[in-house]
Amino acid sequence: MITVSADRSILEAARLLLQSNGQDIYYQDHETSLKNKIDREHLIALVASGFPADLSLKSMESISPHLCSSPIDSSPTSLEFVMHWFISVFESLHDGVLIMDKNEVVRYINKSFERISGAVFAETVGRILTEARPGAKLGEVVHSGKPLLGVRRKFKDTEYLTDMHPILFNGKCIGGVTIARDITEIQQLQTKLSKYQVRYNDLLRQINKENTATYLFADICGNSPPLQAAKRLAEKLANSNLPVLLRGESGTGKELFAHAIHLASPRQGQTFVTVNCAAIPGPLLESELFGYSEGAFSGAKQSGKSGLITLAHNGTLFLDEIGDMDIGLQAKMLRVLQTGEVQPLGSVNKMKVNVRVVAATNRNLEDMIGTGKFREDLFYRLNVSQVYIPPLRERVQDISVMAEHFLGQCIHPSFGKLELDAETLSTLEHYPWPGNVHELENTIRFIANITDWPVITPDYLPQVFFQHSVKNLLYQKKQTIKPNEVFNLRTMKLATEKEVIVAALDNFGRSVQGKREAAKQLGISLTTLYARMSALNIK
Repeated sequence: MITVSADRSILEAARLLLQSNGQDIYYQDHETSLKNKIDREHLIALVASGFPADLSLKSMESISPHLCSSPIDSSPTSLEFVMHWFISVFESLHDGVLIMDKNEVVRYINKSFERISGAVFAETVGRILTEARPGAKLGEVVHSGKPLLGVRRKFKDTEYLTDMHPILFNGKCIGGVTIARDITEIQQLQTKLSKYQVRYNDLLRQINKENTATYLFADICGNSPPLQAAKRLAEKLANSNLPVLLRGESGTGKELFAHAIHLASPRQGQTFVTVNCAAIPGPLLESELFGYSEGAFSGAKQSGKSGLITLAHNGTLFLDEIGDMDIGLQAKMLRVLQTGEVQPLGSVNKMKVNVRVVAATNRNLEDMIGTGKFREDLFYRLNVSQVYIPPLRERVQDISVMAEHFLGQCIHPSFGKLELDAETLSTLEHYPWPGNVHELENTIRFIANITDWPVITPDYLPQVFFQHSVKNLLYQKKQTIKPNEVFNLRTMKLATEKEVIVAALDNFGRSVQGKREAAKQLGISLTTLYARMSALNIK
């Protein structure tokens, strides 16, 4: 508890009150031995409202009976209520406020002004402004009657801008007010905003990159008539707005065709959204395609999410492996194709979309329709225009071209550019390629990494090629036997055995390591292999 003399001035009492860190302050009237508690808020309000700062506490008792602790009249018409209301408003502001009268005496500063400018209430209020704050320009504004805006100030590490305005009443200037805004906070927010903007732009570029077609028709290797026919048809369809169904075995390059169709179409500048229907579970695929509204299901984002169909608006939606789409989702996809409308999960609203659909499948959709696994109406919606992409075994002359193309992308650390010898190319052309282009690319990358020579021989091909050669040799041998041909079983057995061993040696080589690999492939020991080579006169 702090006790002061009743002769102290209001300003001195206000300073003690602010410096007391919230302790109770009383004033003592020595003549009457009366001790009264000072009302903190009311005292500050009196100082701020323009009462002469040199008045004593004793003299103020008769002027303002509310100075001492007592209930404040809270009626809207009460002067005390209005004063407290305005002080509360000023103290709640984030911007700093300084009020000065026409005599340039500071009458009030709020807590935000103290925080921003470093001013202290007890050392500022009741003093001439230029004495309390040298260099202050609010006095000029009061005398000129014209506002002064955007004056830059700095207190320690805090930069702030001040706007100064005259206070006019009945056409006369009765004081001035300074509004201080902390621009350090604004700069920090701008820095954060810039970082978020950079992150947003990065994500946007990533999204655009992921949803951009990259392959042209010129990137599709091959000169065989079947492939050229497929490319010509796809190029013609690209200029239309018809749905396209790409059919062919896995690995034939259906996705490359989808990219090329988009880039050759009038939509080439818009998004190209790829959806692998086989890679995403049914319920998740539905939310990814159609999006969902806020609270559509447990775990959904509060803000909802736009679907991939909406993302593809004005562009192309590529539905890869459409045959793996859930039968229930097929009905919703059919509605999109029929009406051009998308309804997000959990929403009653529908959105119009302009999307071209290109679908691809390696399945027999006609058989799936018969077993109830694919909707017939969706099939006919997608199959308006169909492009069949032939497998590698139907375009053998493209194998060497594509093999050289893939090999050109492999730079060996020791030899640089690599080559395939004639026998290797021949072996590649006689292989059926069940994995098509993907298998060919993987094979070339494999042998390019393990070769010991710049010219790659068949020795470096995977074992599956040798197995196929042996099977093919046995099949050819079987085909040469005529039904009425007279032959010796032992002679044929020996001849076939010799051919198989020779094929194995040709594949793995005549070195010791090659013979060991050949014996392993034939299912015999190395000793047995040497014995059979000697018996069959194999050099």
